[in-house]
Order: sequence, then structure tokens, then C-alpha cells
Amino acid sequence: MFHNNLVINILVLEGAFKINNMGDMKTMETELIKKSYYKTMIGENDKRHPIEILGEMYVNEMEKERPNLGSIRYAQGEVYFVHNDFETAIFKWENIMDEDFVPWAQKNIGDTHFEMGFLETAEEFYKAVQTDSLQLKTEVLLQLFSLYIKQDNQEKAIDAIKEAVRINPDYAYVTEIARRFFEDGKDWPNAIELAVNEAIRTESLIWFEVLEGYVEQGITTNITPSYFQEALEKLLLLDKSRFESLTHVLWNSYKQSDFYFIWLQEVNQLLLNNNLDKAFVWKKLSSLYKGTYFELISGEFLISDISELMKSHLTNWFEISSVSDTIICSSSILAWNDIFPSELDASFVNEASLQLANFDGYENGRKDGVKLYEAIEKWAENEGVLHEFSMFMLPLLEENNLEVASPSKLRDIIKSAIEFLIGKRIEVENNILEAIQWNEELLSKLNETHHQLLDMEMEEARVLKHAFANLKNEWKQYMMNTIPEILRNCSDIVKEDSDFRKLHVNLNDEMNRRIAEYMESTAISNFKSAIQEWLVDCEAEFHDSQTYLEEMSEQINLHYGEEWIGLHCDFKVLEDWQRDLDRIARGMVHVDKVNIMMRNNPSQLLLKSAGKIFGSISKNSGKLHTRYINFIESEDYSAIANEMIHPFIQQLELFEGSLEWDISKFFSAPLDVLNSVREEVKTHIEGEKDSLDTLRTNPEIYRDPLTLFELKLRQYEFINSLNK
Repeated sequence: MFHNNLVINILVLEGAFKINNMGDMKTMETELIKKSYYKTMIGENDKRHPIEILGEMYVNEMEKERPNLGSIRYAQGEVYFVHNDFETAIFKWENIMDEDFVPWAQKNIGDTHFEMGFLETAEEFYKAVQTDSLQLKTEVLLQLFSLYIKQDNQEKAIDAIKEAVRINPDYAYVTEIARRFFEDGKDWPNAIELAVNEAIRTESLIWFEVLEGYVEQGITTNITPSYFQEALEKLLLLDKSRFESLTHVLWNSYKQSDFYFIWLQEVNQLLLNNNLDKAFVWKKLSSLYKGTYFELISGEFLISDISELMKSHLTNWFEISSVSDTIICSSSILAWNDIFPSELDASFVNEASLQLANFDGYENGRKDGVKLYEAIEKWAENEGVLHEFSMFMLPLLEENNLEVASPSKLRDIIKSAIEFLIGKRIEVENNILEAIQWNEELLSKLNETHHQLLDMEMEEARVLKHAFANLKNEWKQYMMNTIPEILRNCSDIVKEDSDFRKLHVNLNDEMNRRIAEYMESTAISNFKSAIQEWLVDCEAEFHDSQTYLEEMSEQINLHYGEEWIGLHCDFKVLEDWQRDLDRIARGMVHVDKVNIMMRNNPSQLLLKSAGKIFGSISKNSGKLHTRYINFIESEDYSAIANEMIHPFIQQLELFEGSLEWDISKFFSAPLDVLNSVREEVKTHIEGEKDSLDTLRTNPEIYRDPLTLFELKLRQYEFINSLNK
């Protein structure tokens, strides 16, 4: 979506160039663009309204044998347009037959519809304009550009302004409008293309500055460097300072991109193809060449990658180097030639040698030597041979303090260090093989521990679940035996003088009371004792497992000399179990009242009926007394007992069902640790195998950094030879 202020800014700018610049052209087309052609037909001294004057001219023209009304009608349309009488203006322009005015009239009809907000109709008229006039074509494109902005049609707006720039880039402000439009819309590809093309076409430093601004914003790094070559060549001829500035920002922008080496090739070839002015002081470029040279020989890149660049790079650096960098540049050339003979021209090497001979000494020799040794030491550390390297170098360093050693002593120390590391190539491979073996043994031990832990988890779950199932079943059986016994003992409340009419109700209440009392006083205590015994056994099992895991982790850590693993289980599971089982036990206190003697089975119905019928007859009391006692003591209460304990059994079964998940939670932390460490060791093994493969397939990865250390040592020797 386009912002309204963008539309306003562009339209204001467009109007400004129409009014302020077209008047200077003094052409008929200028007046047609400004819709002021009618003023050329009216005398300066005639103060009447233009409509009146043009009407009179129209009448006079009509009196001629072959009247030509085209220009008059066109002028009348302009006046009506200026006074917002759009319909009359359109009518006048639609009736023009003069070929010179027809395309302008069509454009004006489009303008009129644009003003009235009929954008689609305006677009049709603009597109219908056919003309050879470059100015009219440009005006139509600019109007279409404004129209598409109002329609929020970015694609068409881009096409319109790009076409206007293509056919008439010198048209007032057209390139500036395009630039502002692209920048406000963050259309950087088109903005960059415009800046490059206009910089080349106009040779204006303003456009080169615009381009440099884009580069500084980091929006050109995905563009191939060759895209800027023509602009750089043009700028080199125009302004060396500006060329150096643009080259500097491009150089830095490409450093972190995939185009860096391509850029170095392009910029070096460009400078080789153009005779550089040696009188000009190239401050930024000299520093860039110096920094890039040492970056290239830092060991980060293979020699095969940098050798193709080095000839042109050293040649250009030598041409533009500042006085302060001449020693470094010349010694770099001589050192490269010594390590890689025949790559540089002999005359070029001789010239560098003569330059170096002009200097009497170099004050940073010792400092550079120490830095070189430290770089070698750091490389040895990265390659895993630091210990051997330090042991080898120790006698030399004890004899010679690096901070006060002479340049020649430093050279000998550095040379010995490089020679030692060259011989360590086989040892590096062996170290990698040992590391692979060490990690593979560790991984094997970790895998074994992992399997043992899974087996331990399964066995623990089996044992503890089995123990809990026994507890549950034994308690259930105990209650199934105890509850009926309590109910049968309730026969003691049946007396011969009992009110048999209400006895079944009283019995039911008493039975429920005795069961509730038993549950509160005895059953809950027995249950708690049973579960406590089970929890103690669980804790013992868990502690045995934890002890075993600690012994295993200690063995691994002791064997491999590092604190690789710590396997700690989650004992909070026991607290959760204690809480859940206590909650189940507390539920026993609240036993719901059960209908024991109020059921409608045949035996109970007979007793209740007999009680109601014969309860008041004393001679029948003995018989009812006997029947009630026999019934209570012989009744099957298993269904009643099952109904009473079912809620508790159900909760115990739910608890039993979650045991496996809880035991898995107990072991989850050790398993997570083992999995994490196993993956880490696998990654180490893969990395070491890749390193070994690379070392065997590409031995230059190890050898090249040492060769480049030799190169730096050779340069160090050349520089310090000046101090003799």
C-alpha cells in the first residue's frame, strides 16, 4: 500500500517541474502541457474574458469558406478546464479533428477524468494517446504513474516511471521522482539500478553519492560486483577521491558476503586496466589492500584459493601503497616470491627489492615476531597439539625470553616452531583417531547404561505394581470377610421383646453404625499400615536404583576423566504417592449409609410382613425372634460388602493404573541426561570423522596454514634485515 503523503509529495514535485521549468522552453508543447495554450491566442491588451474572446474568434472562423476550428476548440477546452467546467471541456476536446491537437486533447480528456476521480476512464484515454512527441509521451507516463499510485497499484506505477526514465531521463525531475518513489517504497533493486544508470549516463557526482549511500545501508551485498564495474571506471576518471570512497564502502560491504573473492578479482582487474595516478595519495585503498593481504594469508583460506588473486593484489597494492606501508608491501612481495617462485614478474620483484633497500630500518620487528609466534601457538591449540608443542618449545623459551629476544633469535624460535608442527601432521591424525576411539567407547558405555536403565525401569514397574496389586487384593478380601462378620454379629440386638414391626429399620441403622465405626477405628488404621509398608518397600527399591545409577555414572566419569554424567532420579514421586494414598484412606471415614435390611428380597419381605402382622401378639414373639436371628446369621452379605468397599477399590485401581507412568517419571531425568550426552558424543564422533576425512582427502588444510606461517617468517626476515 502506498502512503498518502508519498502521493502528495510526488504530485507536488511533478507540478513544480511543470510550472517552473517548462516555461523556459518557450515552445508550443510547453503551453500545451501547462494547459495555457489559449493565452497565445489572446492579445495581451485585450482585457475581456477568454471565453468571450475565443467565442468571437470561433464565429469569425466559421464565416470562412474552409474554417479551421481545431486550435480554437482546443483553447476553449483549456479555459473550461481551468474553471472546472469539466463536461464542457471534454465536449470541446472530443470534437477536435486537427491531427496536431488530437493526441493532446486525448491526454487532456484523461486529465479531466483524473480530476473527477474516474481513474479507470482516465487510464483508457491515456493509453489511447498515439504521438511522436517525446514530451507528450513522458507527460502521459507521468500521469499514469500518478494514477497508479492513487489506485495502490505498485507494479504498474513502477513500470510507468521506469518507462518515463527510459525514454526521457533528462525530462525535468523525472529521475528524482523515480528515486524518491523507489526509496519511499523500499524498492531497492530499482533504486540501485536507477542510481547506477544515471551515474554512468550523467557523470554527475550526486548520483554516485546516492549509490554510495545505498552501499553503506548494506542493500547491495546480494548484487554481483561486475554490476558496478562500469560506474567505477567512469568515477575513476571523474573524481579519484569519490572513486576511492565508493570503492571503500563496496569493499567492506562484500567482506561478509559470498561475492568477496569475486569482488577482489573485479576491483583488482579494474585497477590493472586503468593507469593509476601515482601522485594521488590513496589513503583508504592503501589501508584496504594491506588489511586484505594479511586477511588472505591468515590461514582462513587455502593457498589455491588466494594464489590467483595475489599477483594482481600485490601489483595494485604496490602502485597505491602509502609511504608508511611501503616496507610492508615490498617485503610482502619479496616473501611471496620466495615461497611461491615464478608467480610474480621478475621486474616487479626487482622493483620491490629496490624500494625496500631505500629504508634504513624497521622499529616494530620484535613486536611483529612475538605476534607471529603467538599466532602459531594459537593454531597449535586449535589443532589439538598444544601440549606437545609447548613441551617442545619450553627449552627454547627458557633460554630466550620472547619479549627481549633479538630479531634473529625470534626468527630461530619461530622457525623451530613451524618445523615441529610440520612434523606433527601424522600425530594430528593419530590424535583424531584416538579421540574417535575414546568417544566411541564412551558412547558404547552410555548405550549400555541406557539399556540397563530402561530394563531397570521395567523391572521396577513390574515389582512395585505386583506388590500394590497384592496389597489391594488382600485388603479387599479382608474387607469382604470382615464386613459380613460384623453384620452377622448384629443378631445380638434381636430380643424376644423387640418391636418386630420396626425391627428391620433398627437393624439397618445399627448395621450401618457398626460398619462406620469399624471403618473409622480399625479399617483405616489397617489400610494405612499396609500402604505405609508398601511405600517403605518402594523407597527402598528406589534408593537401590539410585545407588546403582550413581555407581554407574561414577564409573563412567572416573574412566573418562571428566564429569560427563550425573544420574539423579525424581524422589518426589514418593511424596505424590503418600499424598494420594492418604487421601484415599481419609475417604474411608465417610462411608455412605447402605440399605441392608430394607431390601425387597423374599426373605426380608417375609420377615417385615410377619413383624407387622404378628409383632404385637406376644405368643408369636418367640418364633419371630428365632427367625430374625437365623436370617441375620445365615444371610449372604457379600453383595453388601462389595457395595460398601467398591468406591475405595475403584480409587485404588485408578492409583494402580498410574503407577507405571509415575515410575517412568522417577527415571525420566537420568534418561534425559543419558540421551543428551549420547547425542553430544555422537556429534563429537561425526565432527572428528569429518576432520579425519578432510585431513586425509585435503592435506592442504593442515599444511597450508604452516606454509603461510613460513611466508610470514620470510617477510619478517626481509624486514629485519634492514636493521643490520
